[in-house]
Amino acid sequence: MEEFVEISLLYDFYGSFLTDKQREAIEYYYNLNYSLSEIGEKMGITRQGVRDQLIRAKELLHSFDEKLGLVDKYQRQQTLLQDSVKGLDEVMARMDDENAKGSLMQVRKQLTRLMEEA
Repeated sequence: MEEFVEISLLYDFYGSFLTDKQREAIEYYYNLNYSLSEIGEKMGITRQGVRDQLIRAKELLHSFDEKLGLVDKYQRQQTLLQDSVKGLDEVMARMDDENAKGSLMQVRKQLTRLMEEA
């Protein structure tokens, strides 16, 4: 997984466990795409200080995920939901009974809503 996507996902799950400075550095760097120098100016620290904050924050995010495994669980659930929706679509394409199709469409909508809410 690309680093920016990975860190953003980890941050979504575990960002509240970071210090304010670490959250700020992650937010600027990964979500707003600021350079280390720009972040340093905003935070009132050196470029090296920003780098240190980012490294420590990434280590903590990975550590939390190793212990809790929420990102992997989320990704498995999303894959399962997507596969379920795809399977329903395939079944509905082969059905002639409109009542049964309507019931399956309701299940599909519920699964889709679950994916969007997660």
